[in-house]
Amino acid sequence: MPELEAALRELGREIEFPPMPDLAGAVRSRLGERRRPWRRPVAIALAVLVVAIGAVLAVPQARTAILDWLGFNGVKIVRVEKLPPAPVVGNLDLGRRLTLGKARRRAPWLVVPTATGVGPPDRVYFSTRLPGGEVSLLWGTPREVHLLLSEFRGQAFIEKLIEPGTKVERVTVDGNPGAWLGEPHVFLYRDRNGRVRDGTARLAGSTLLWQQGEVLLRLEGDLSKQEALRIARSSR
Repeated sequence: MPELEAALRELGREIEFPPMPDLAGAVRSRLGERRRPWRRPVAIALAVLVVAIGAVLAVPQARTAILDWLGFNGVKIVRVEKLPPAPVVGNLDLGRRLTLGKARRRAPWLVVPTATGVGPPDRVYFSTRLPGGEVSLLWGTPREVHLLLSEFRGQAFIEKLIEPGTKVERVTVDGNPGAWLGEPHVFLYRDRNGRVRDGTARLAGSTLLWQQGEVLLRLEGDLSKQEALRIARSSR
């Protein structure tokens, strides 16, 4: 399977897409035609689409691209040859510190882990760097982070850069899609002005990503996959 996915990715980079057709002109032309029954043509088109998708999934490179498209809202995992050097531990730039109650008022979608042994977060931050805002729950201190849970709306553009040998394992959290990255990666995002930033170049270790409704959650820390999933499944 890894070989197939690697081949699919390579093919995806080599595909050249045709220029955008004149959609506006085509729509105007169609509007001038007499309306005809549409149910059968639509059914035929759907059948053709299913066959086409099946054929595409049979090709490894295309399969990897499809998996990217069908992943989280706004999240893309990209393999790169080499990651940048790890940053010096310091200011995480998580935004403005506030109480958990105020964070809930700013972000009604906020969820908090209730797993045994986790306890309430030591610090809560709210940042406006992502569209819709981002809440970060931190256990420990900014210089000695035991656990960090970041939550944000799914429409944000997010990328995780990983090296070729990094394993990405798909998981589920209460039926929701997720991914486990057991090795370092770089976390990128698009700010409110449309600029791509690297979040103070923070290099994360083991990370669990999952979707919960319209919210994307990112849990990182010195955790095993089983521990991370236990905490994630307790988030309410």
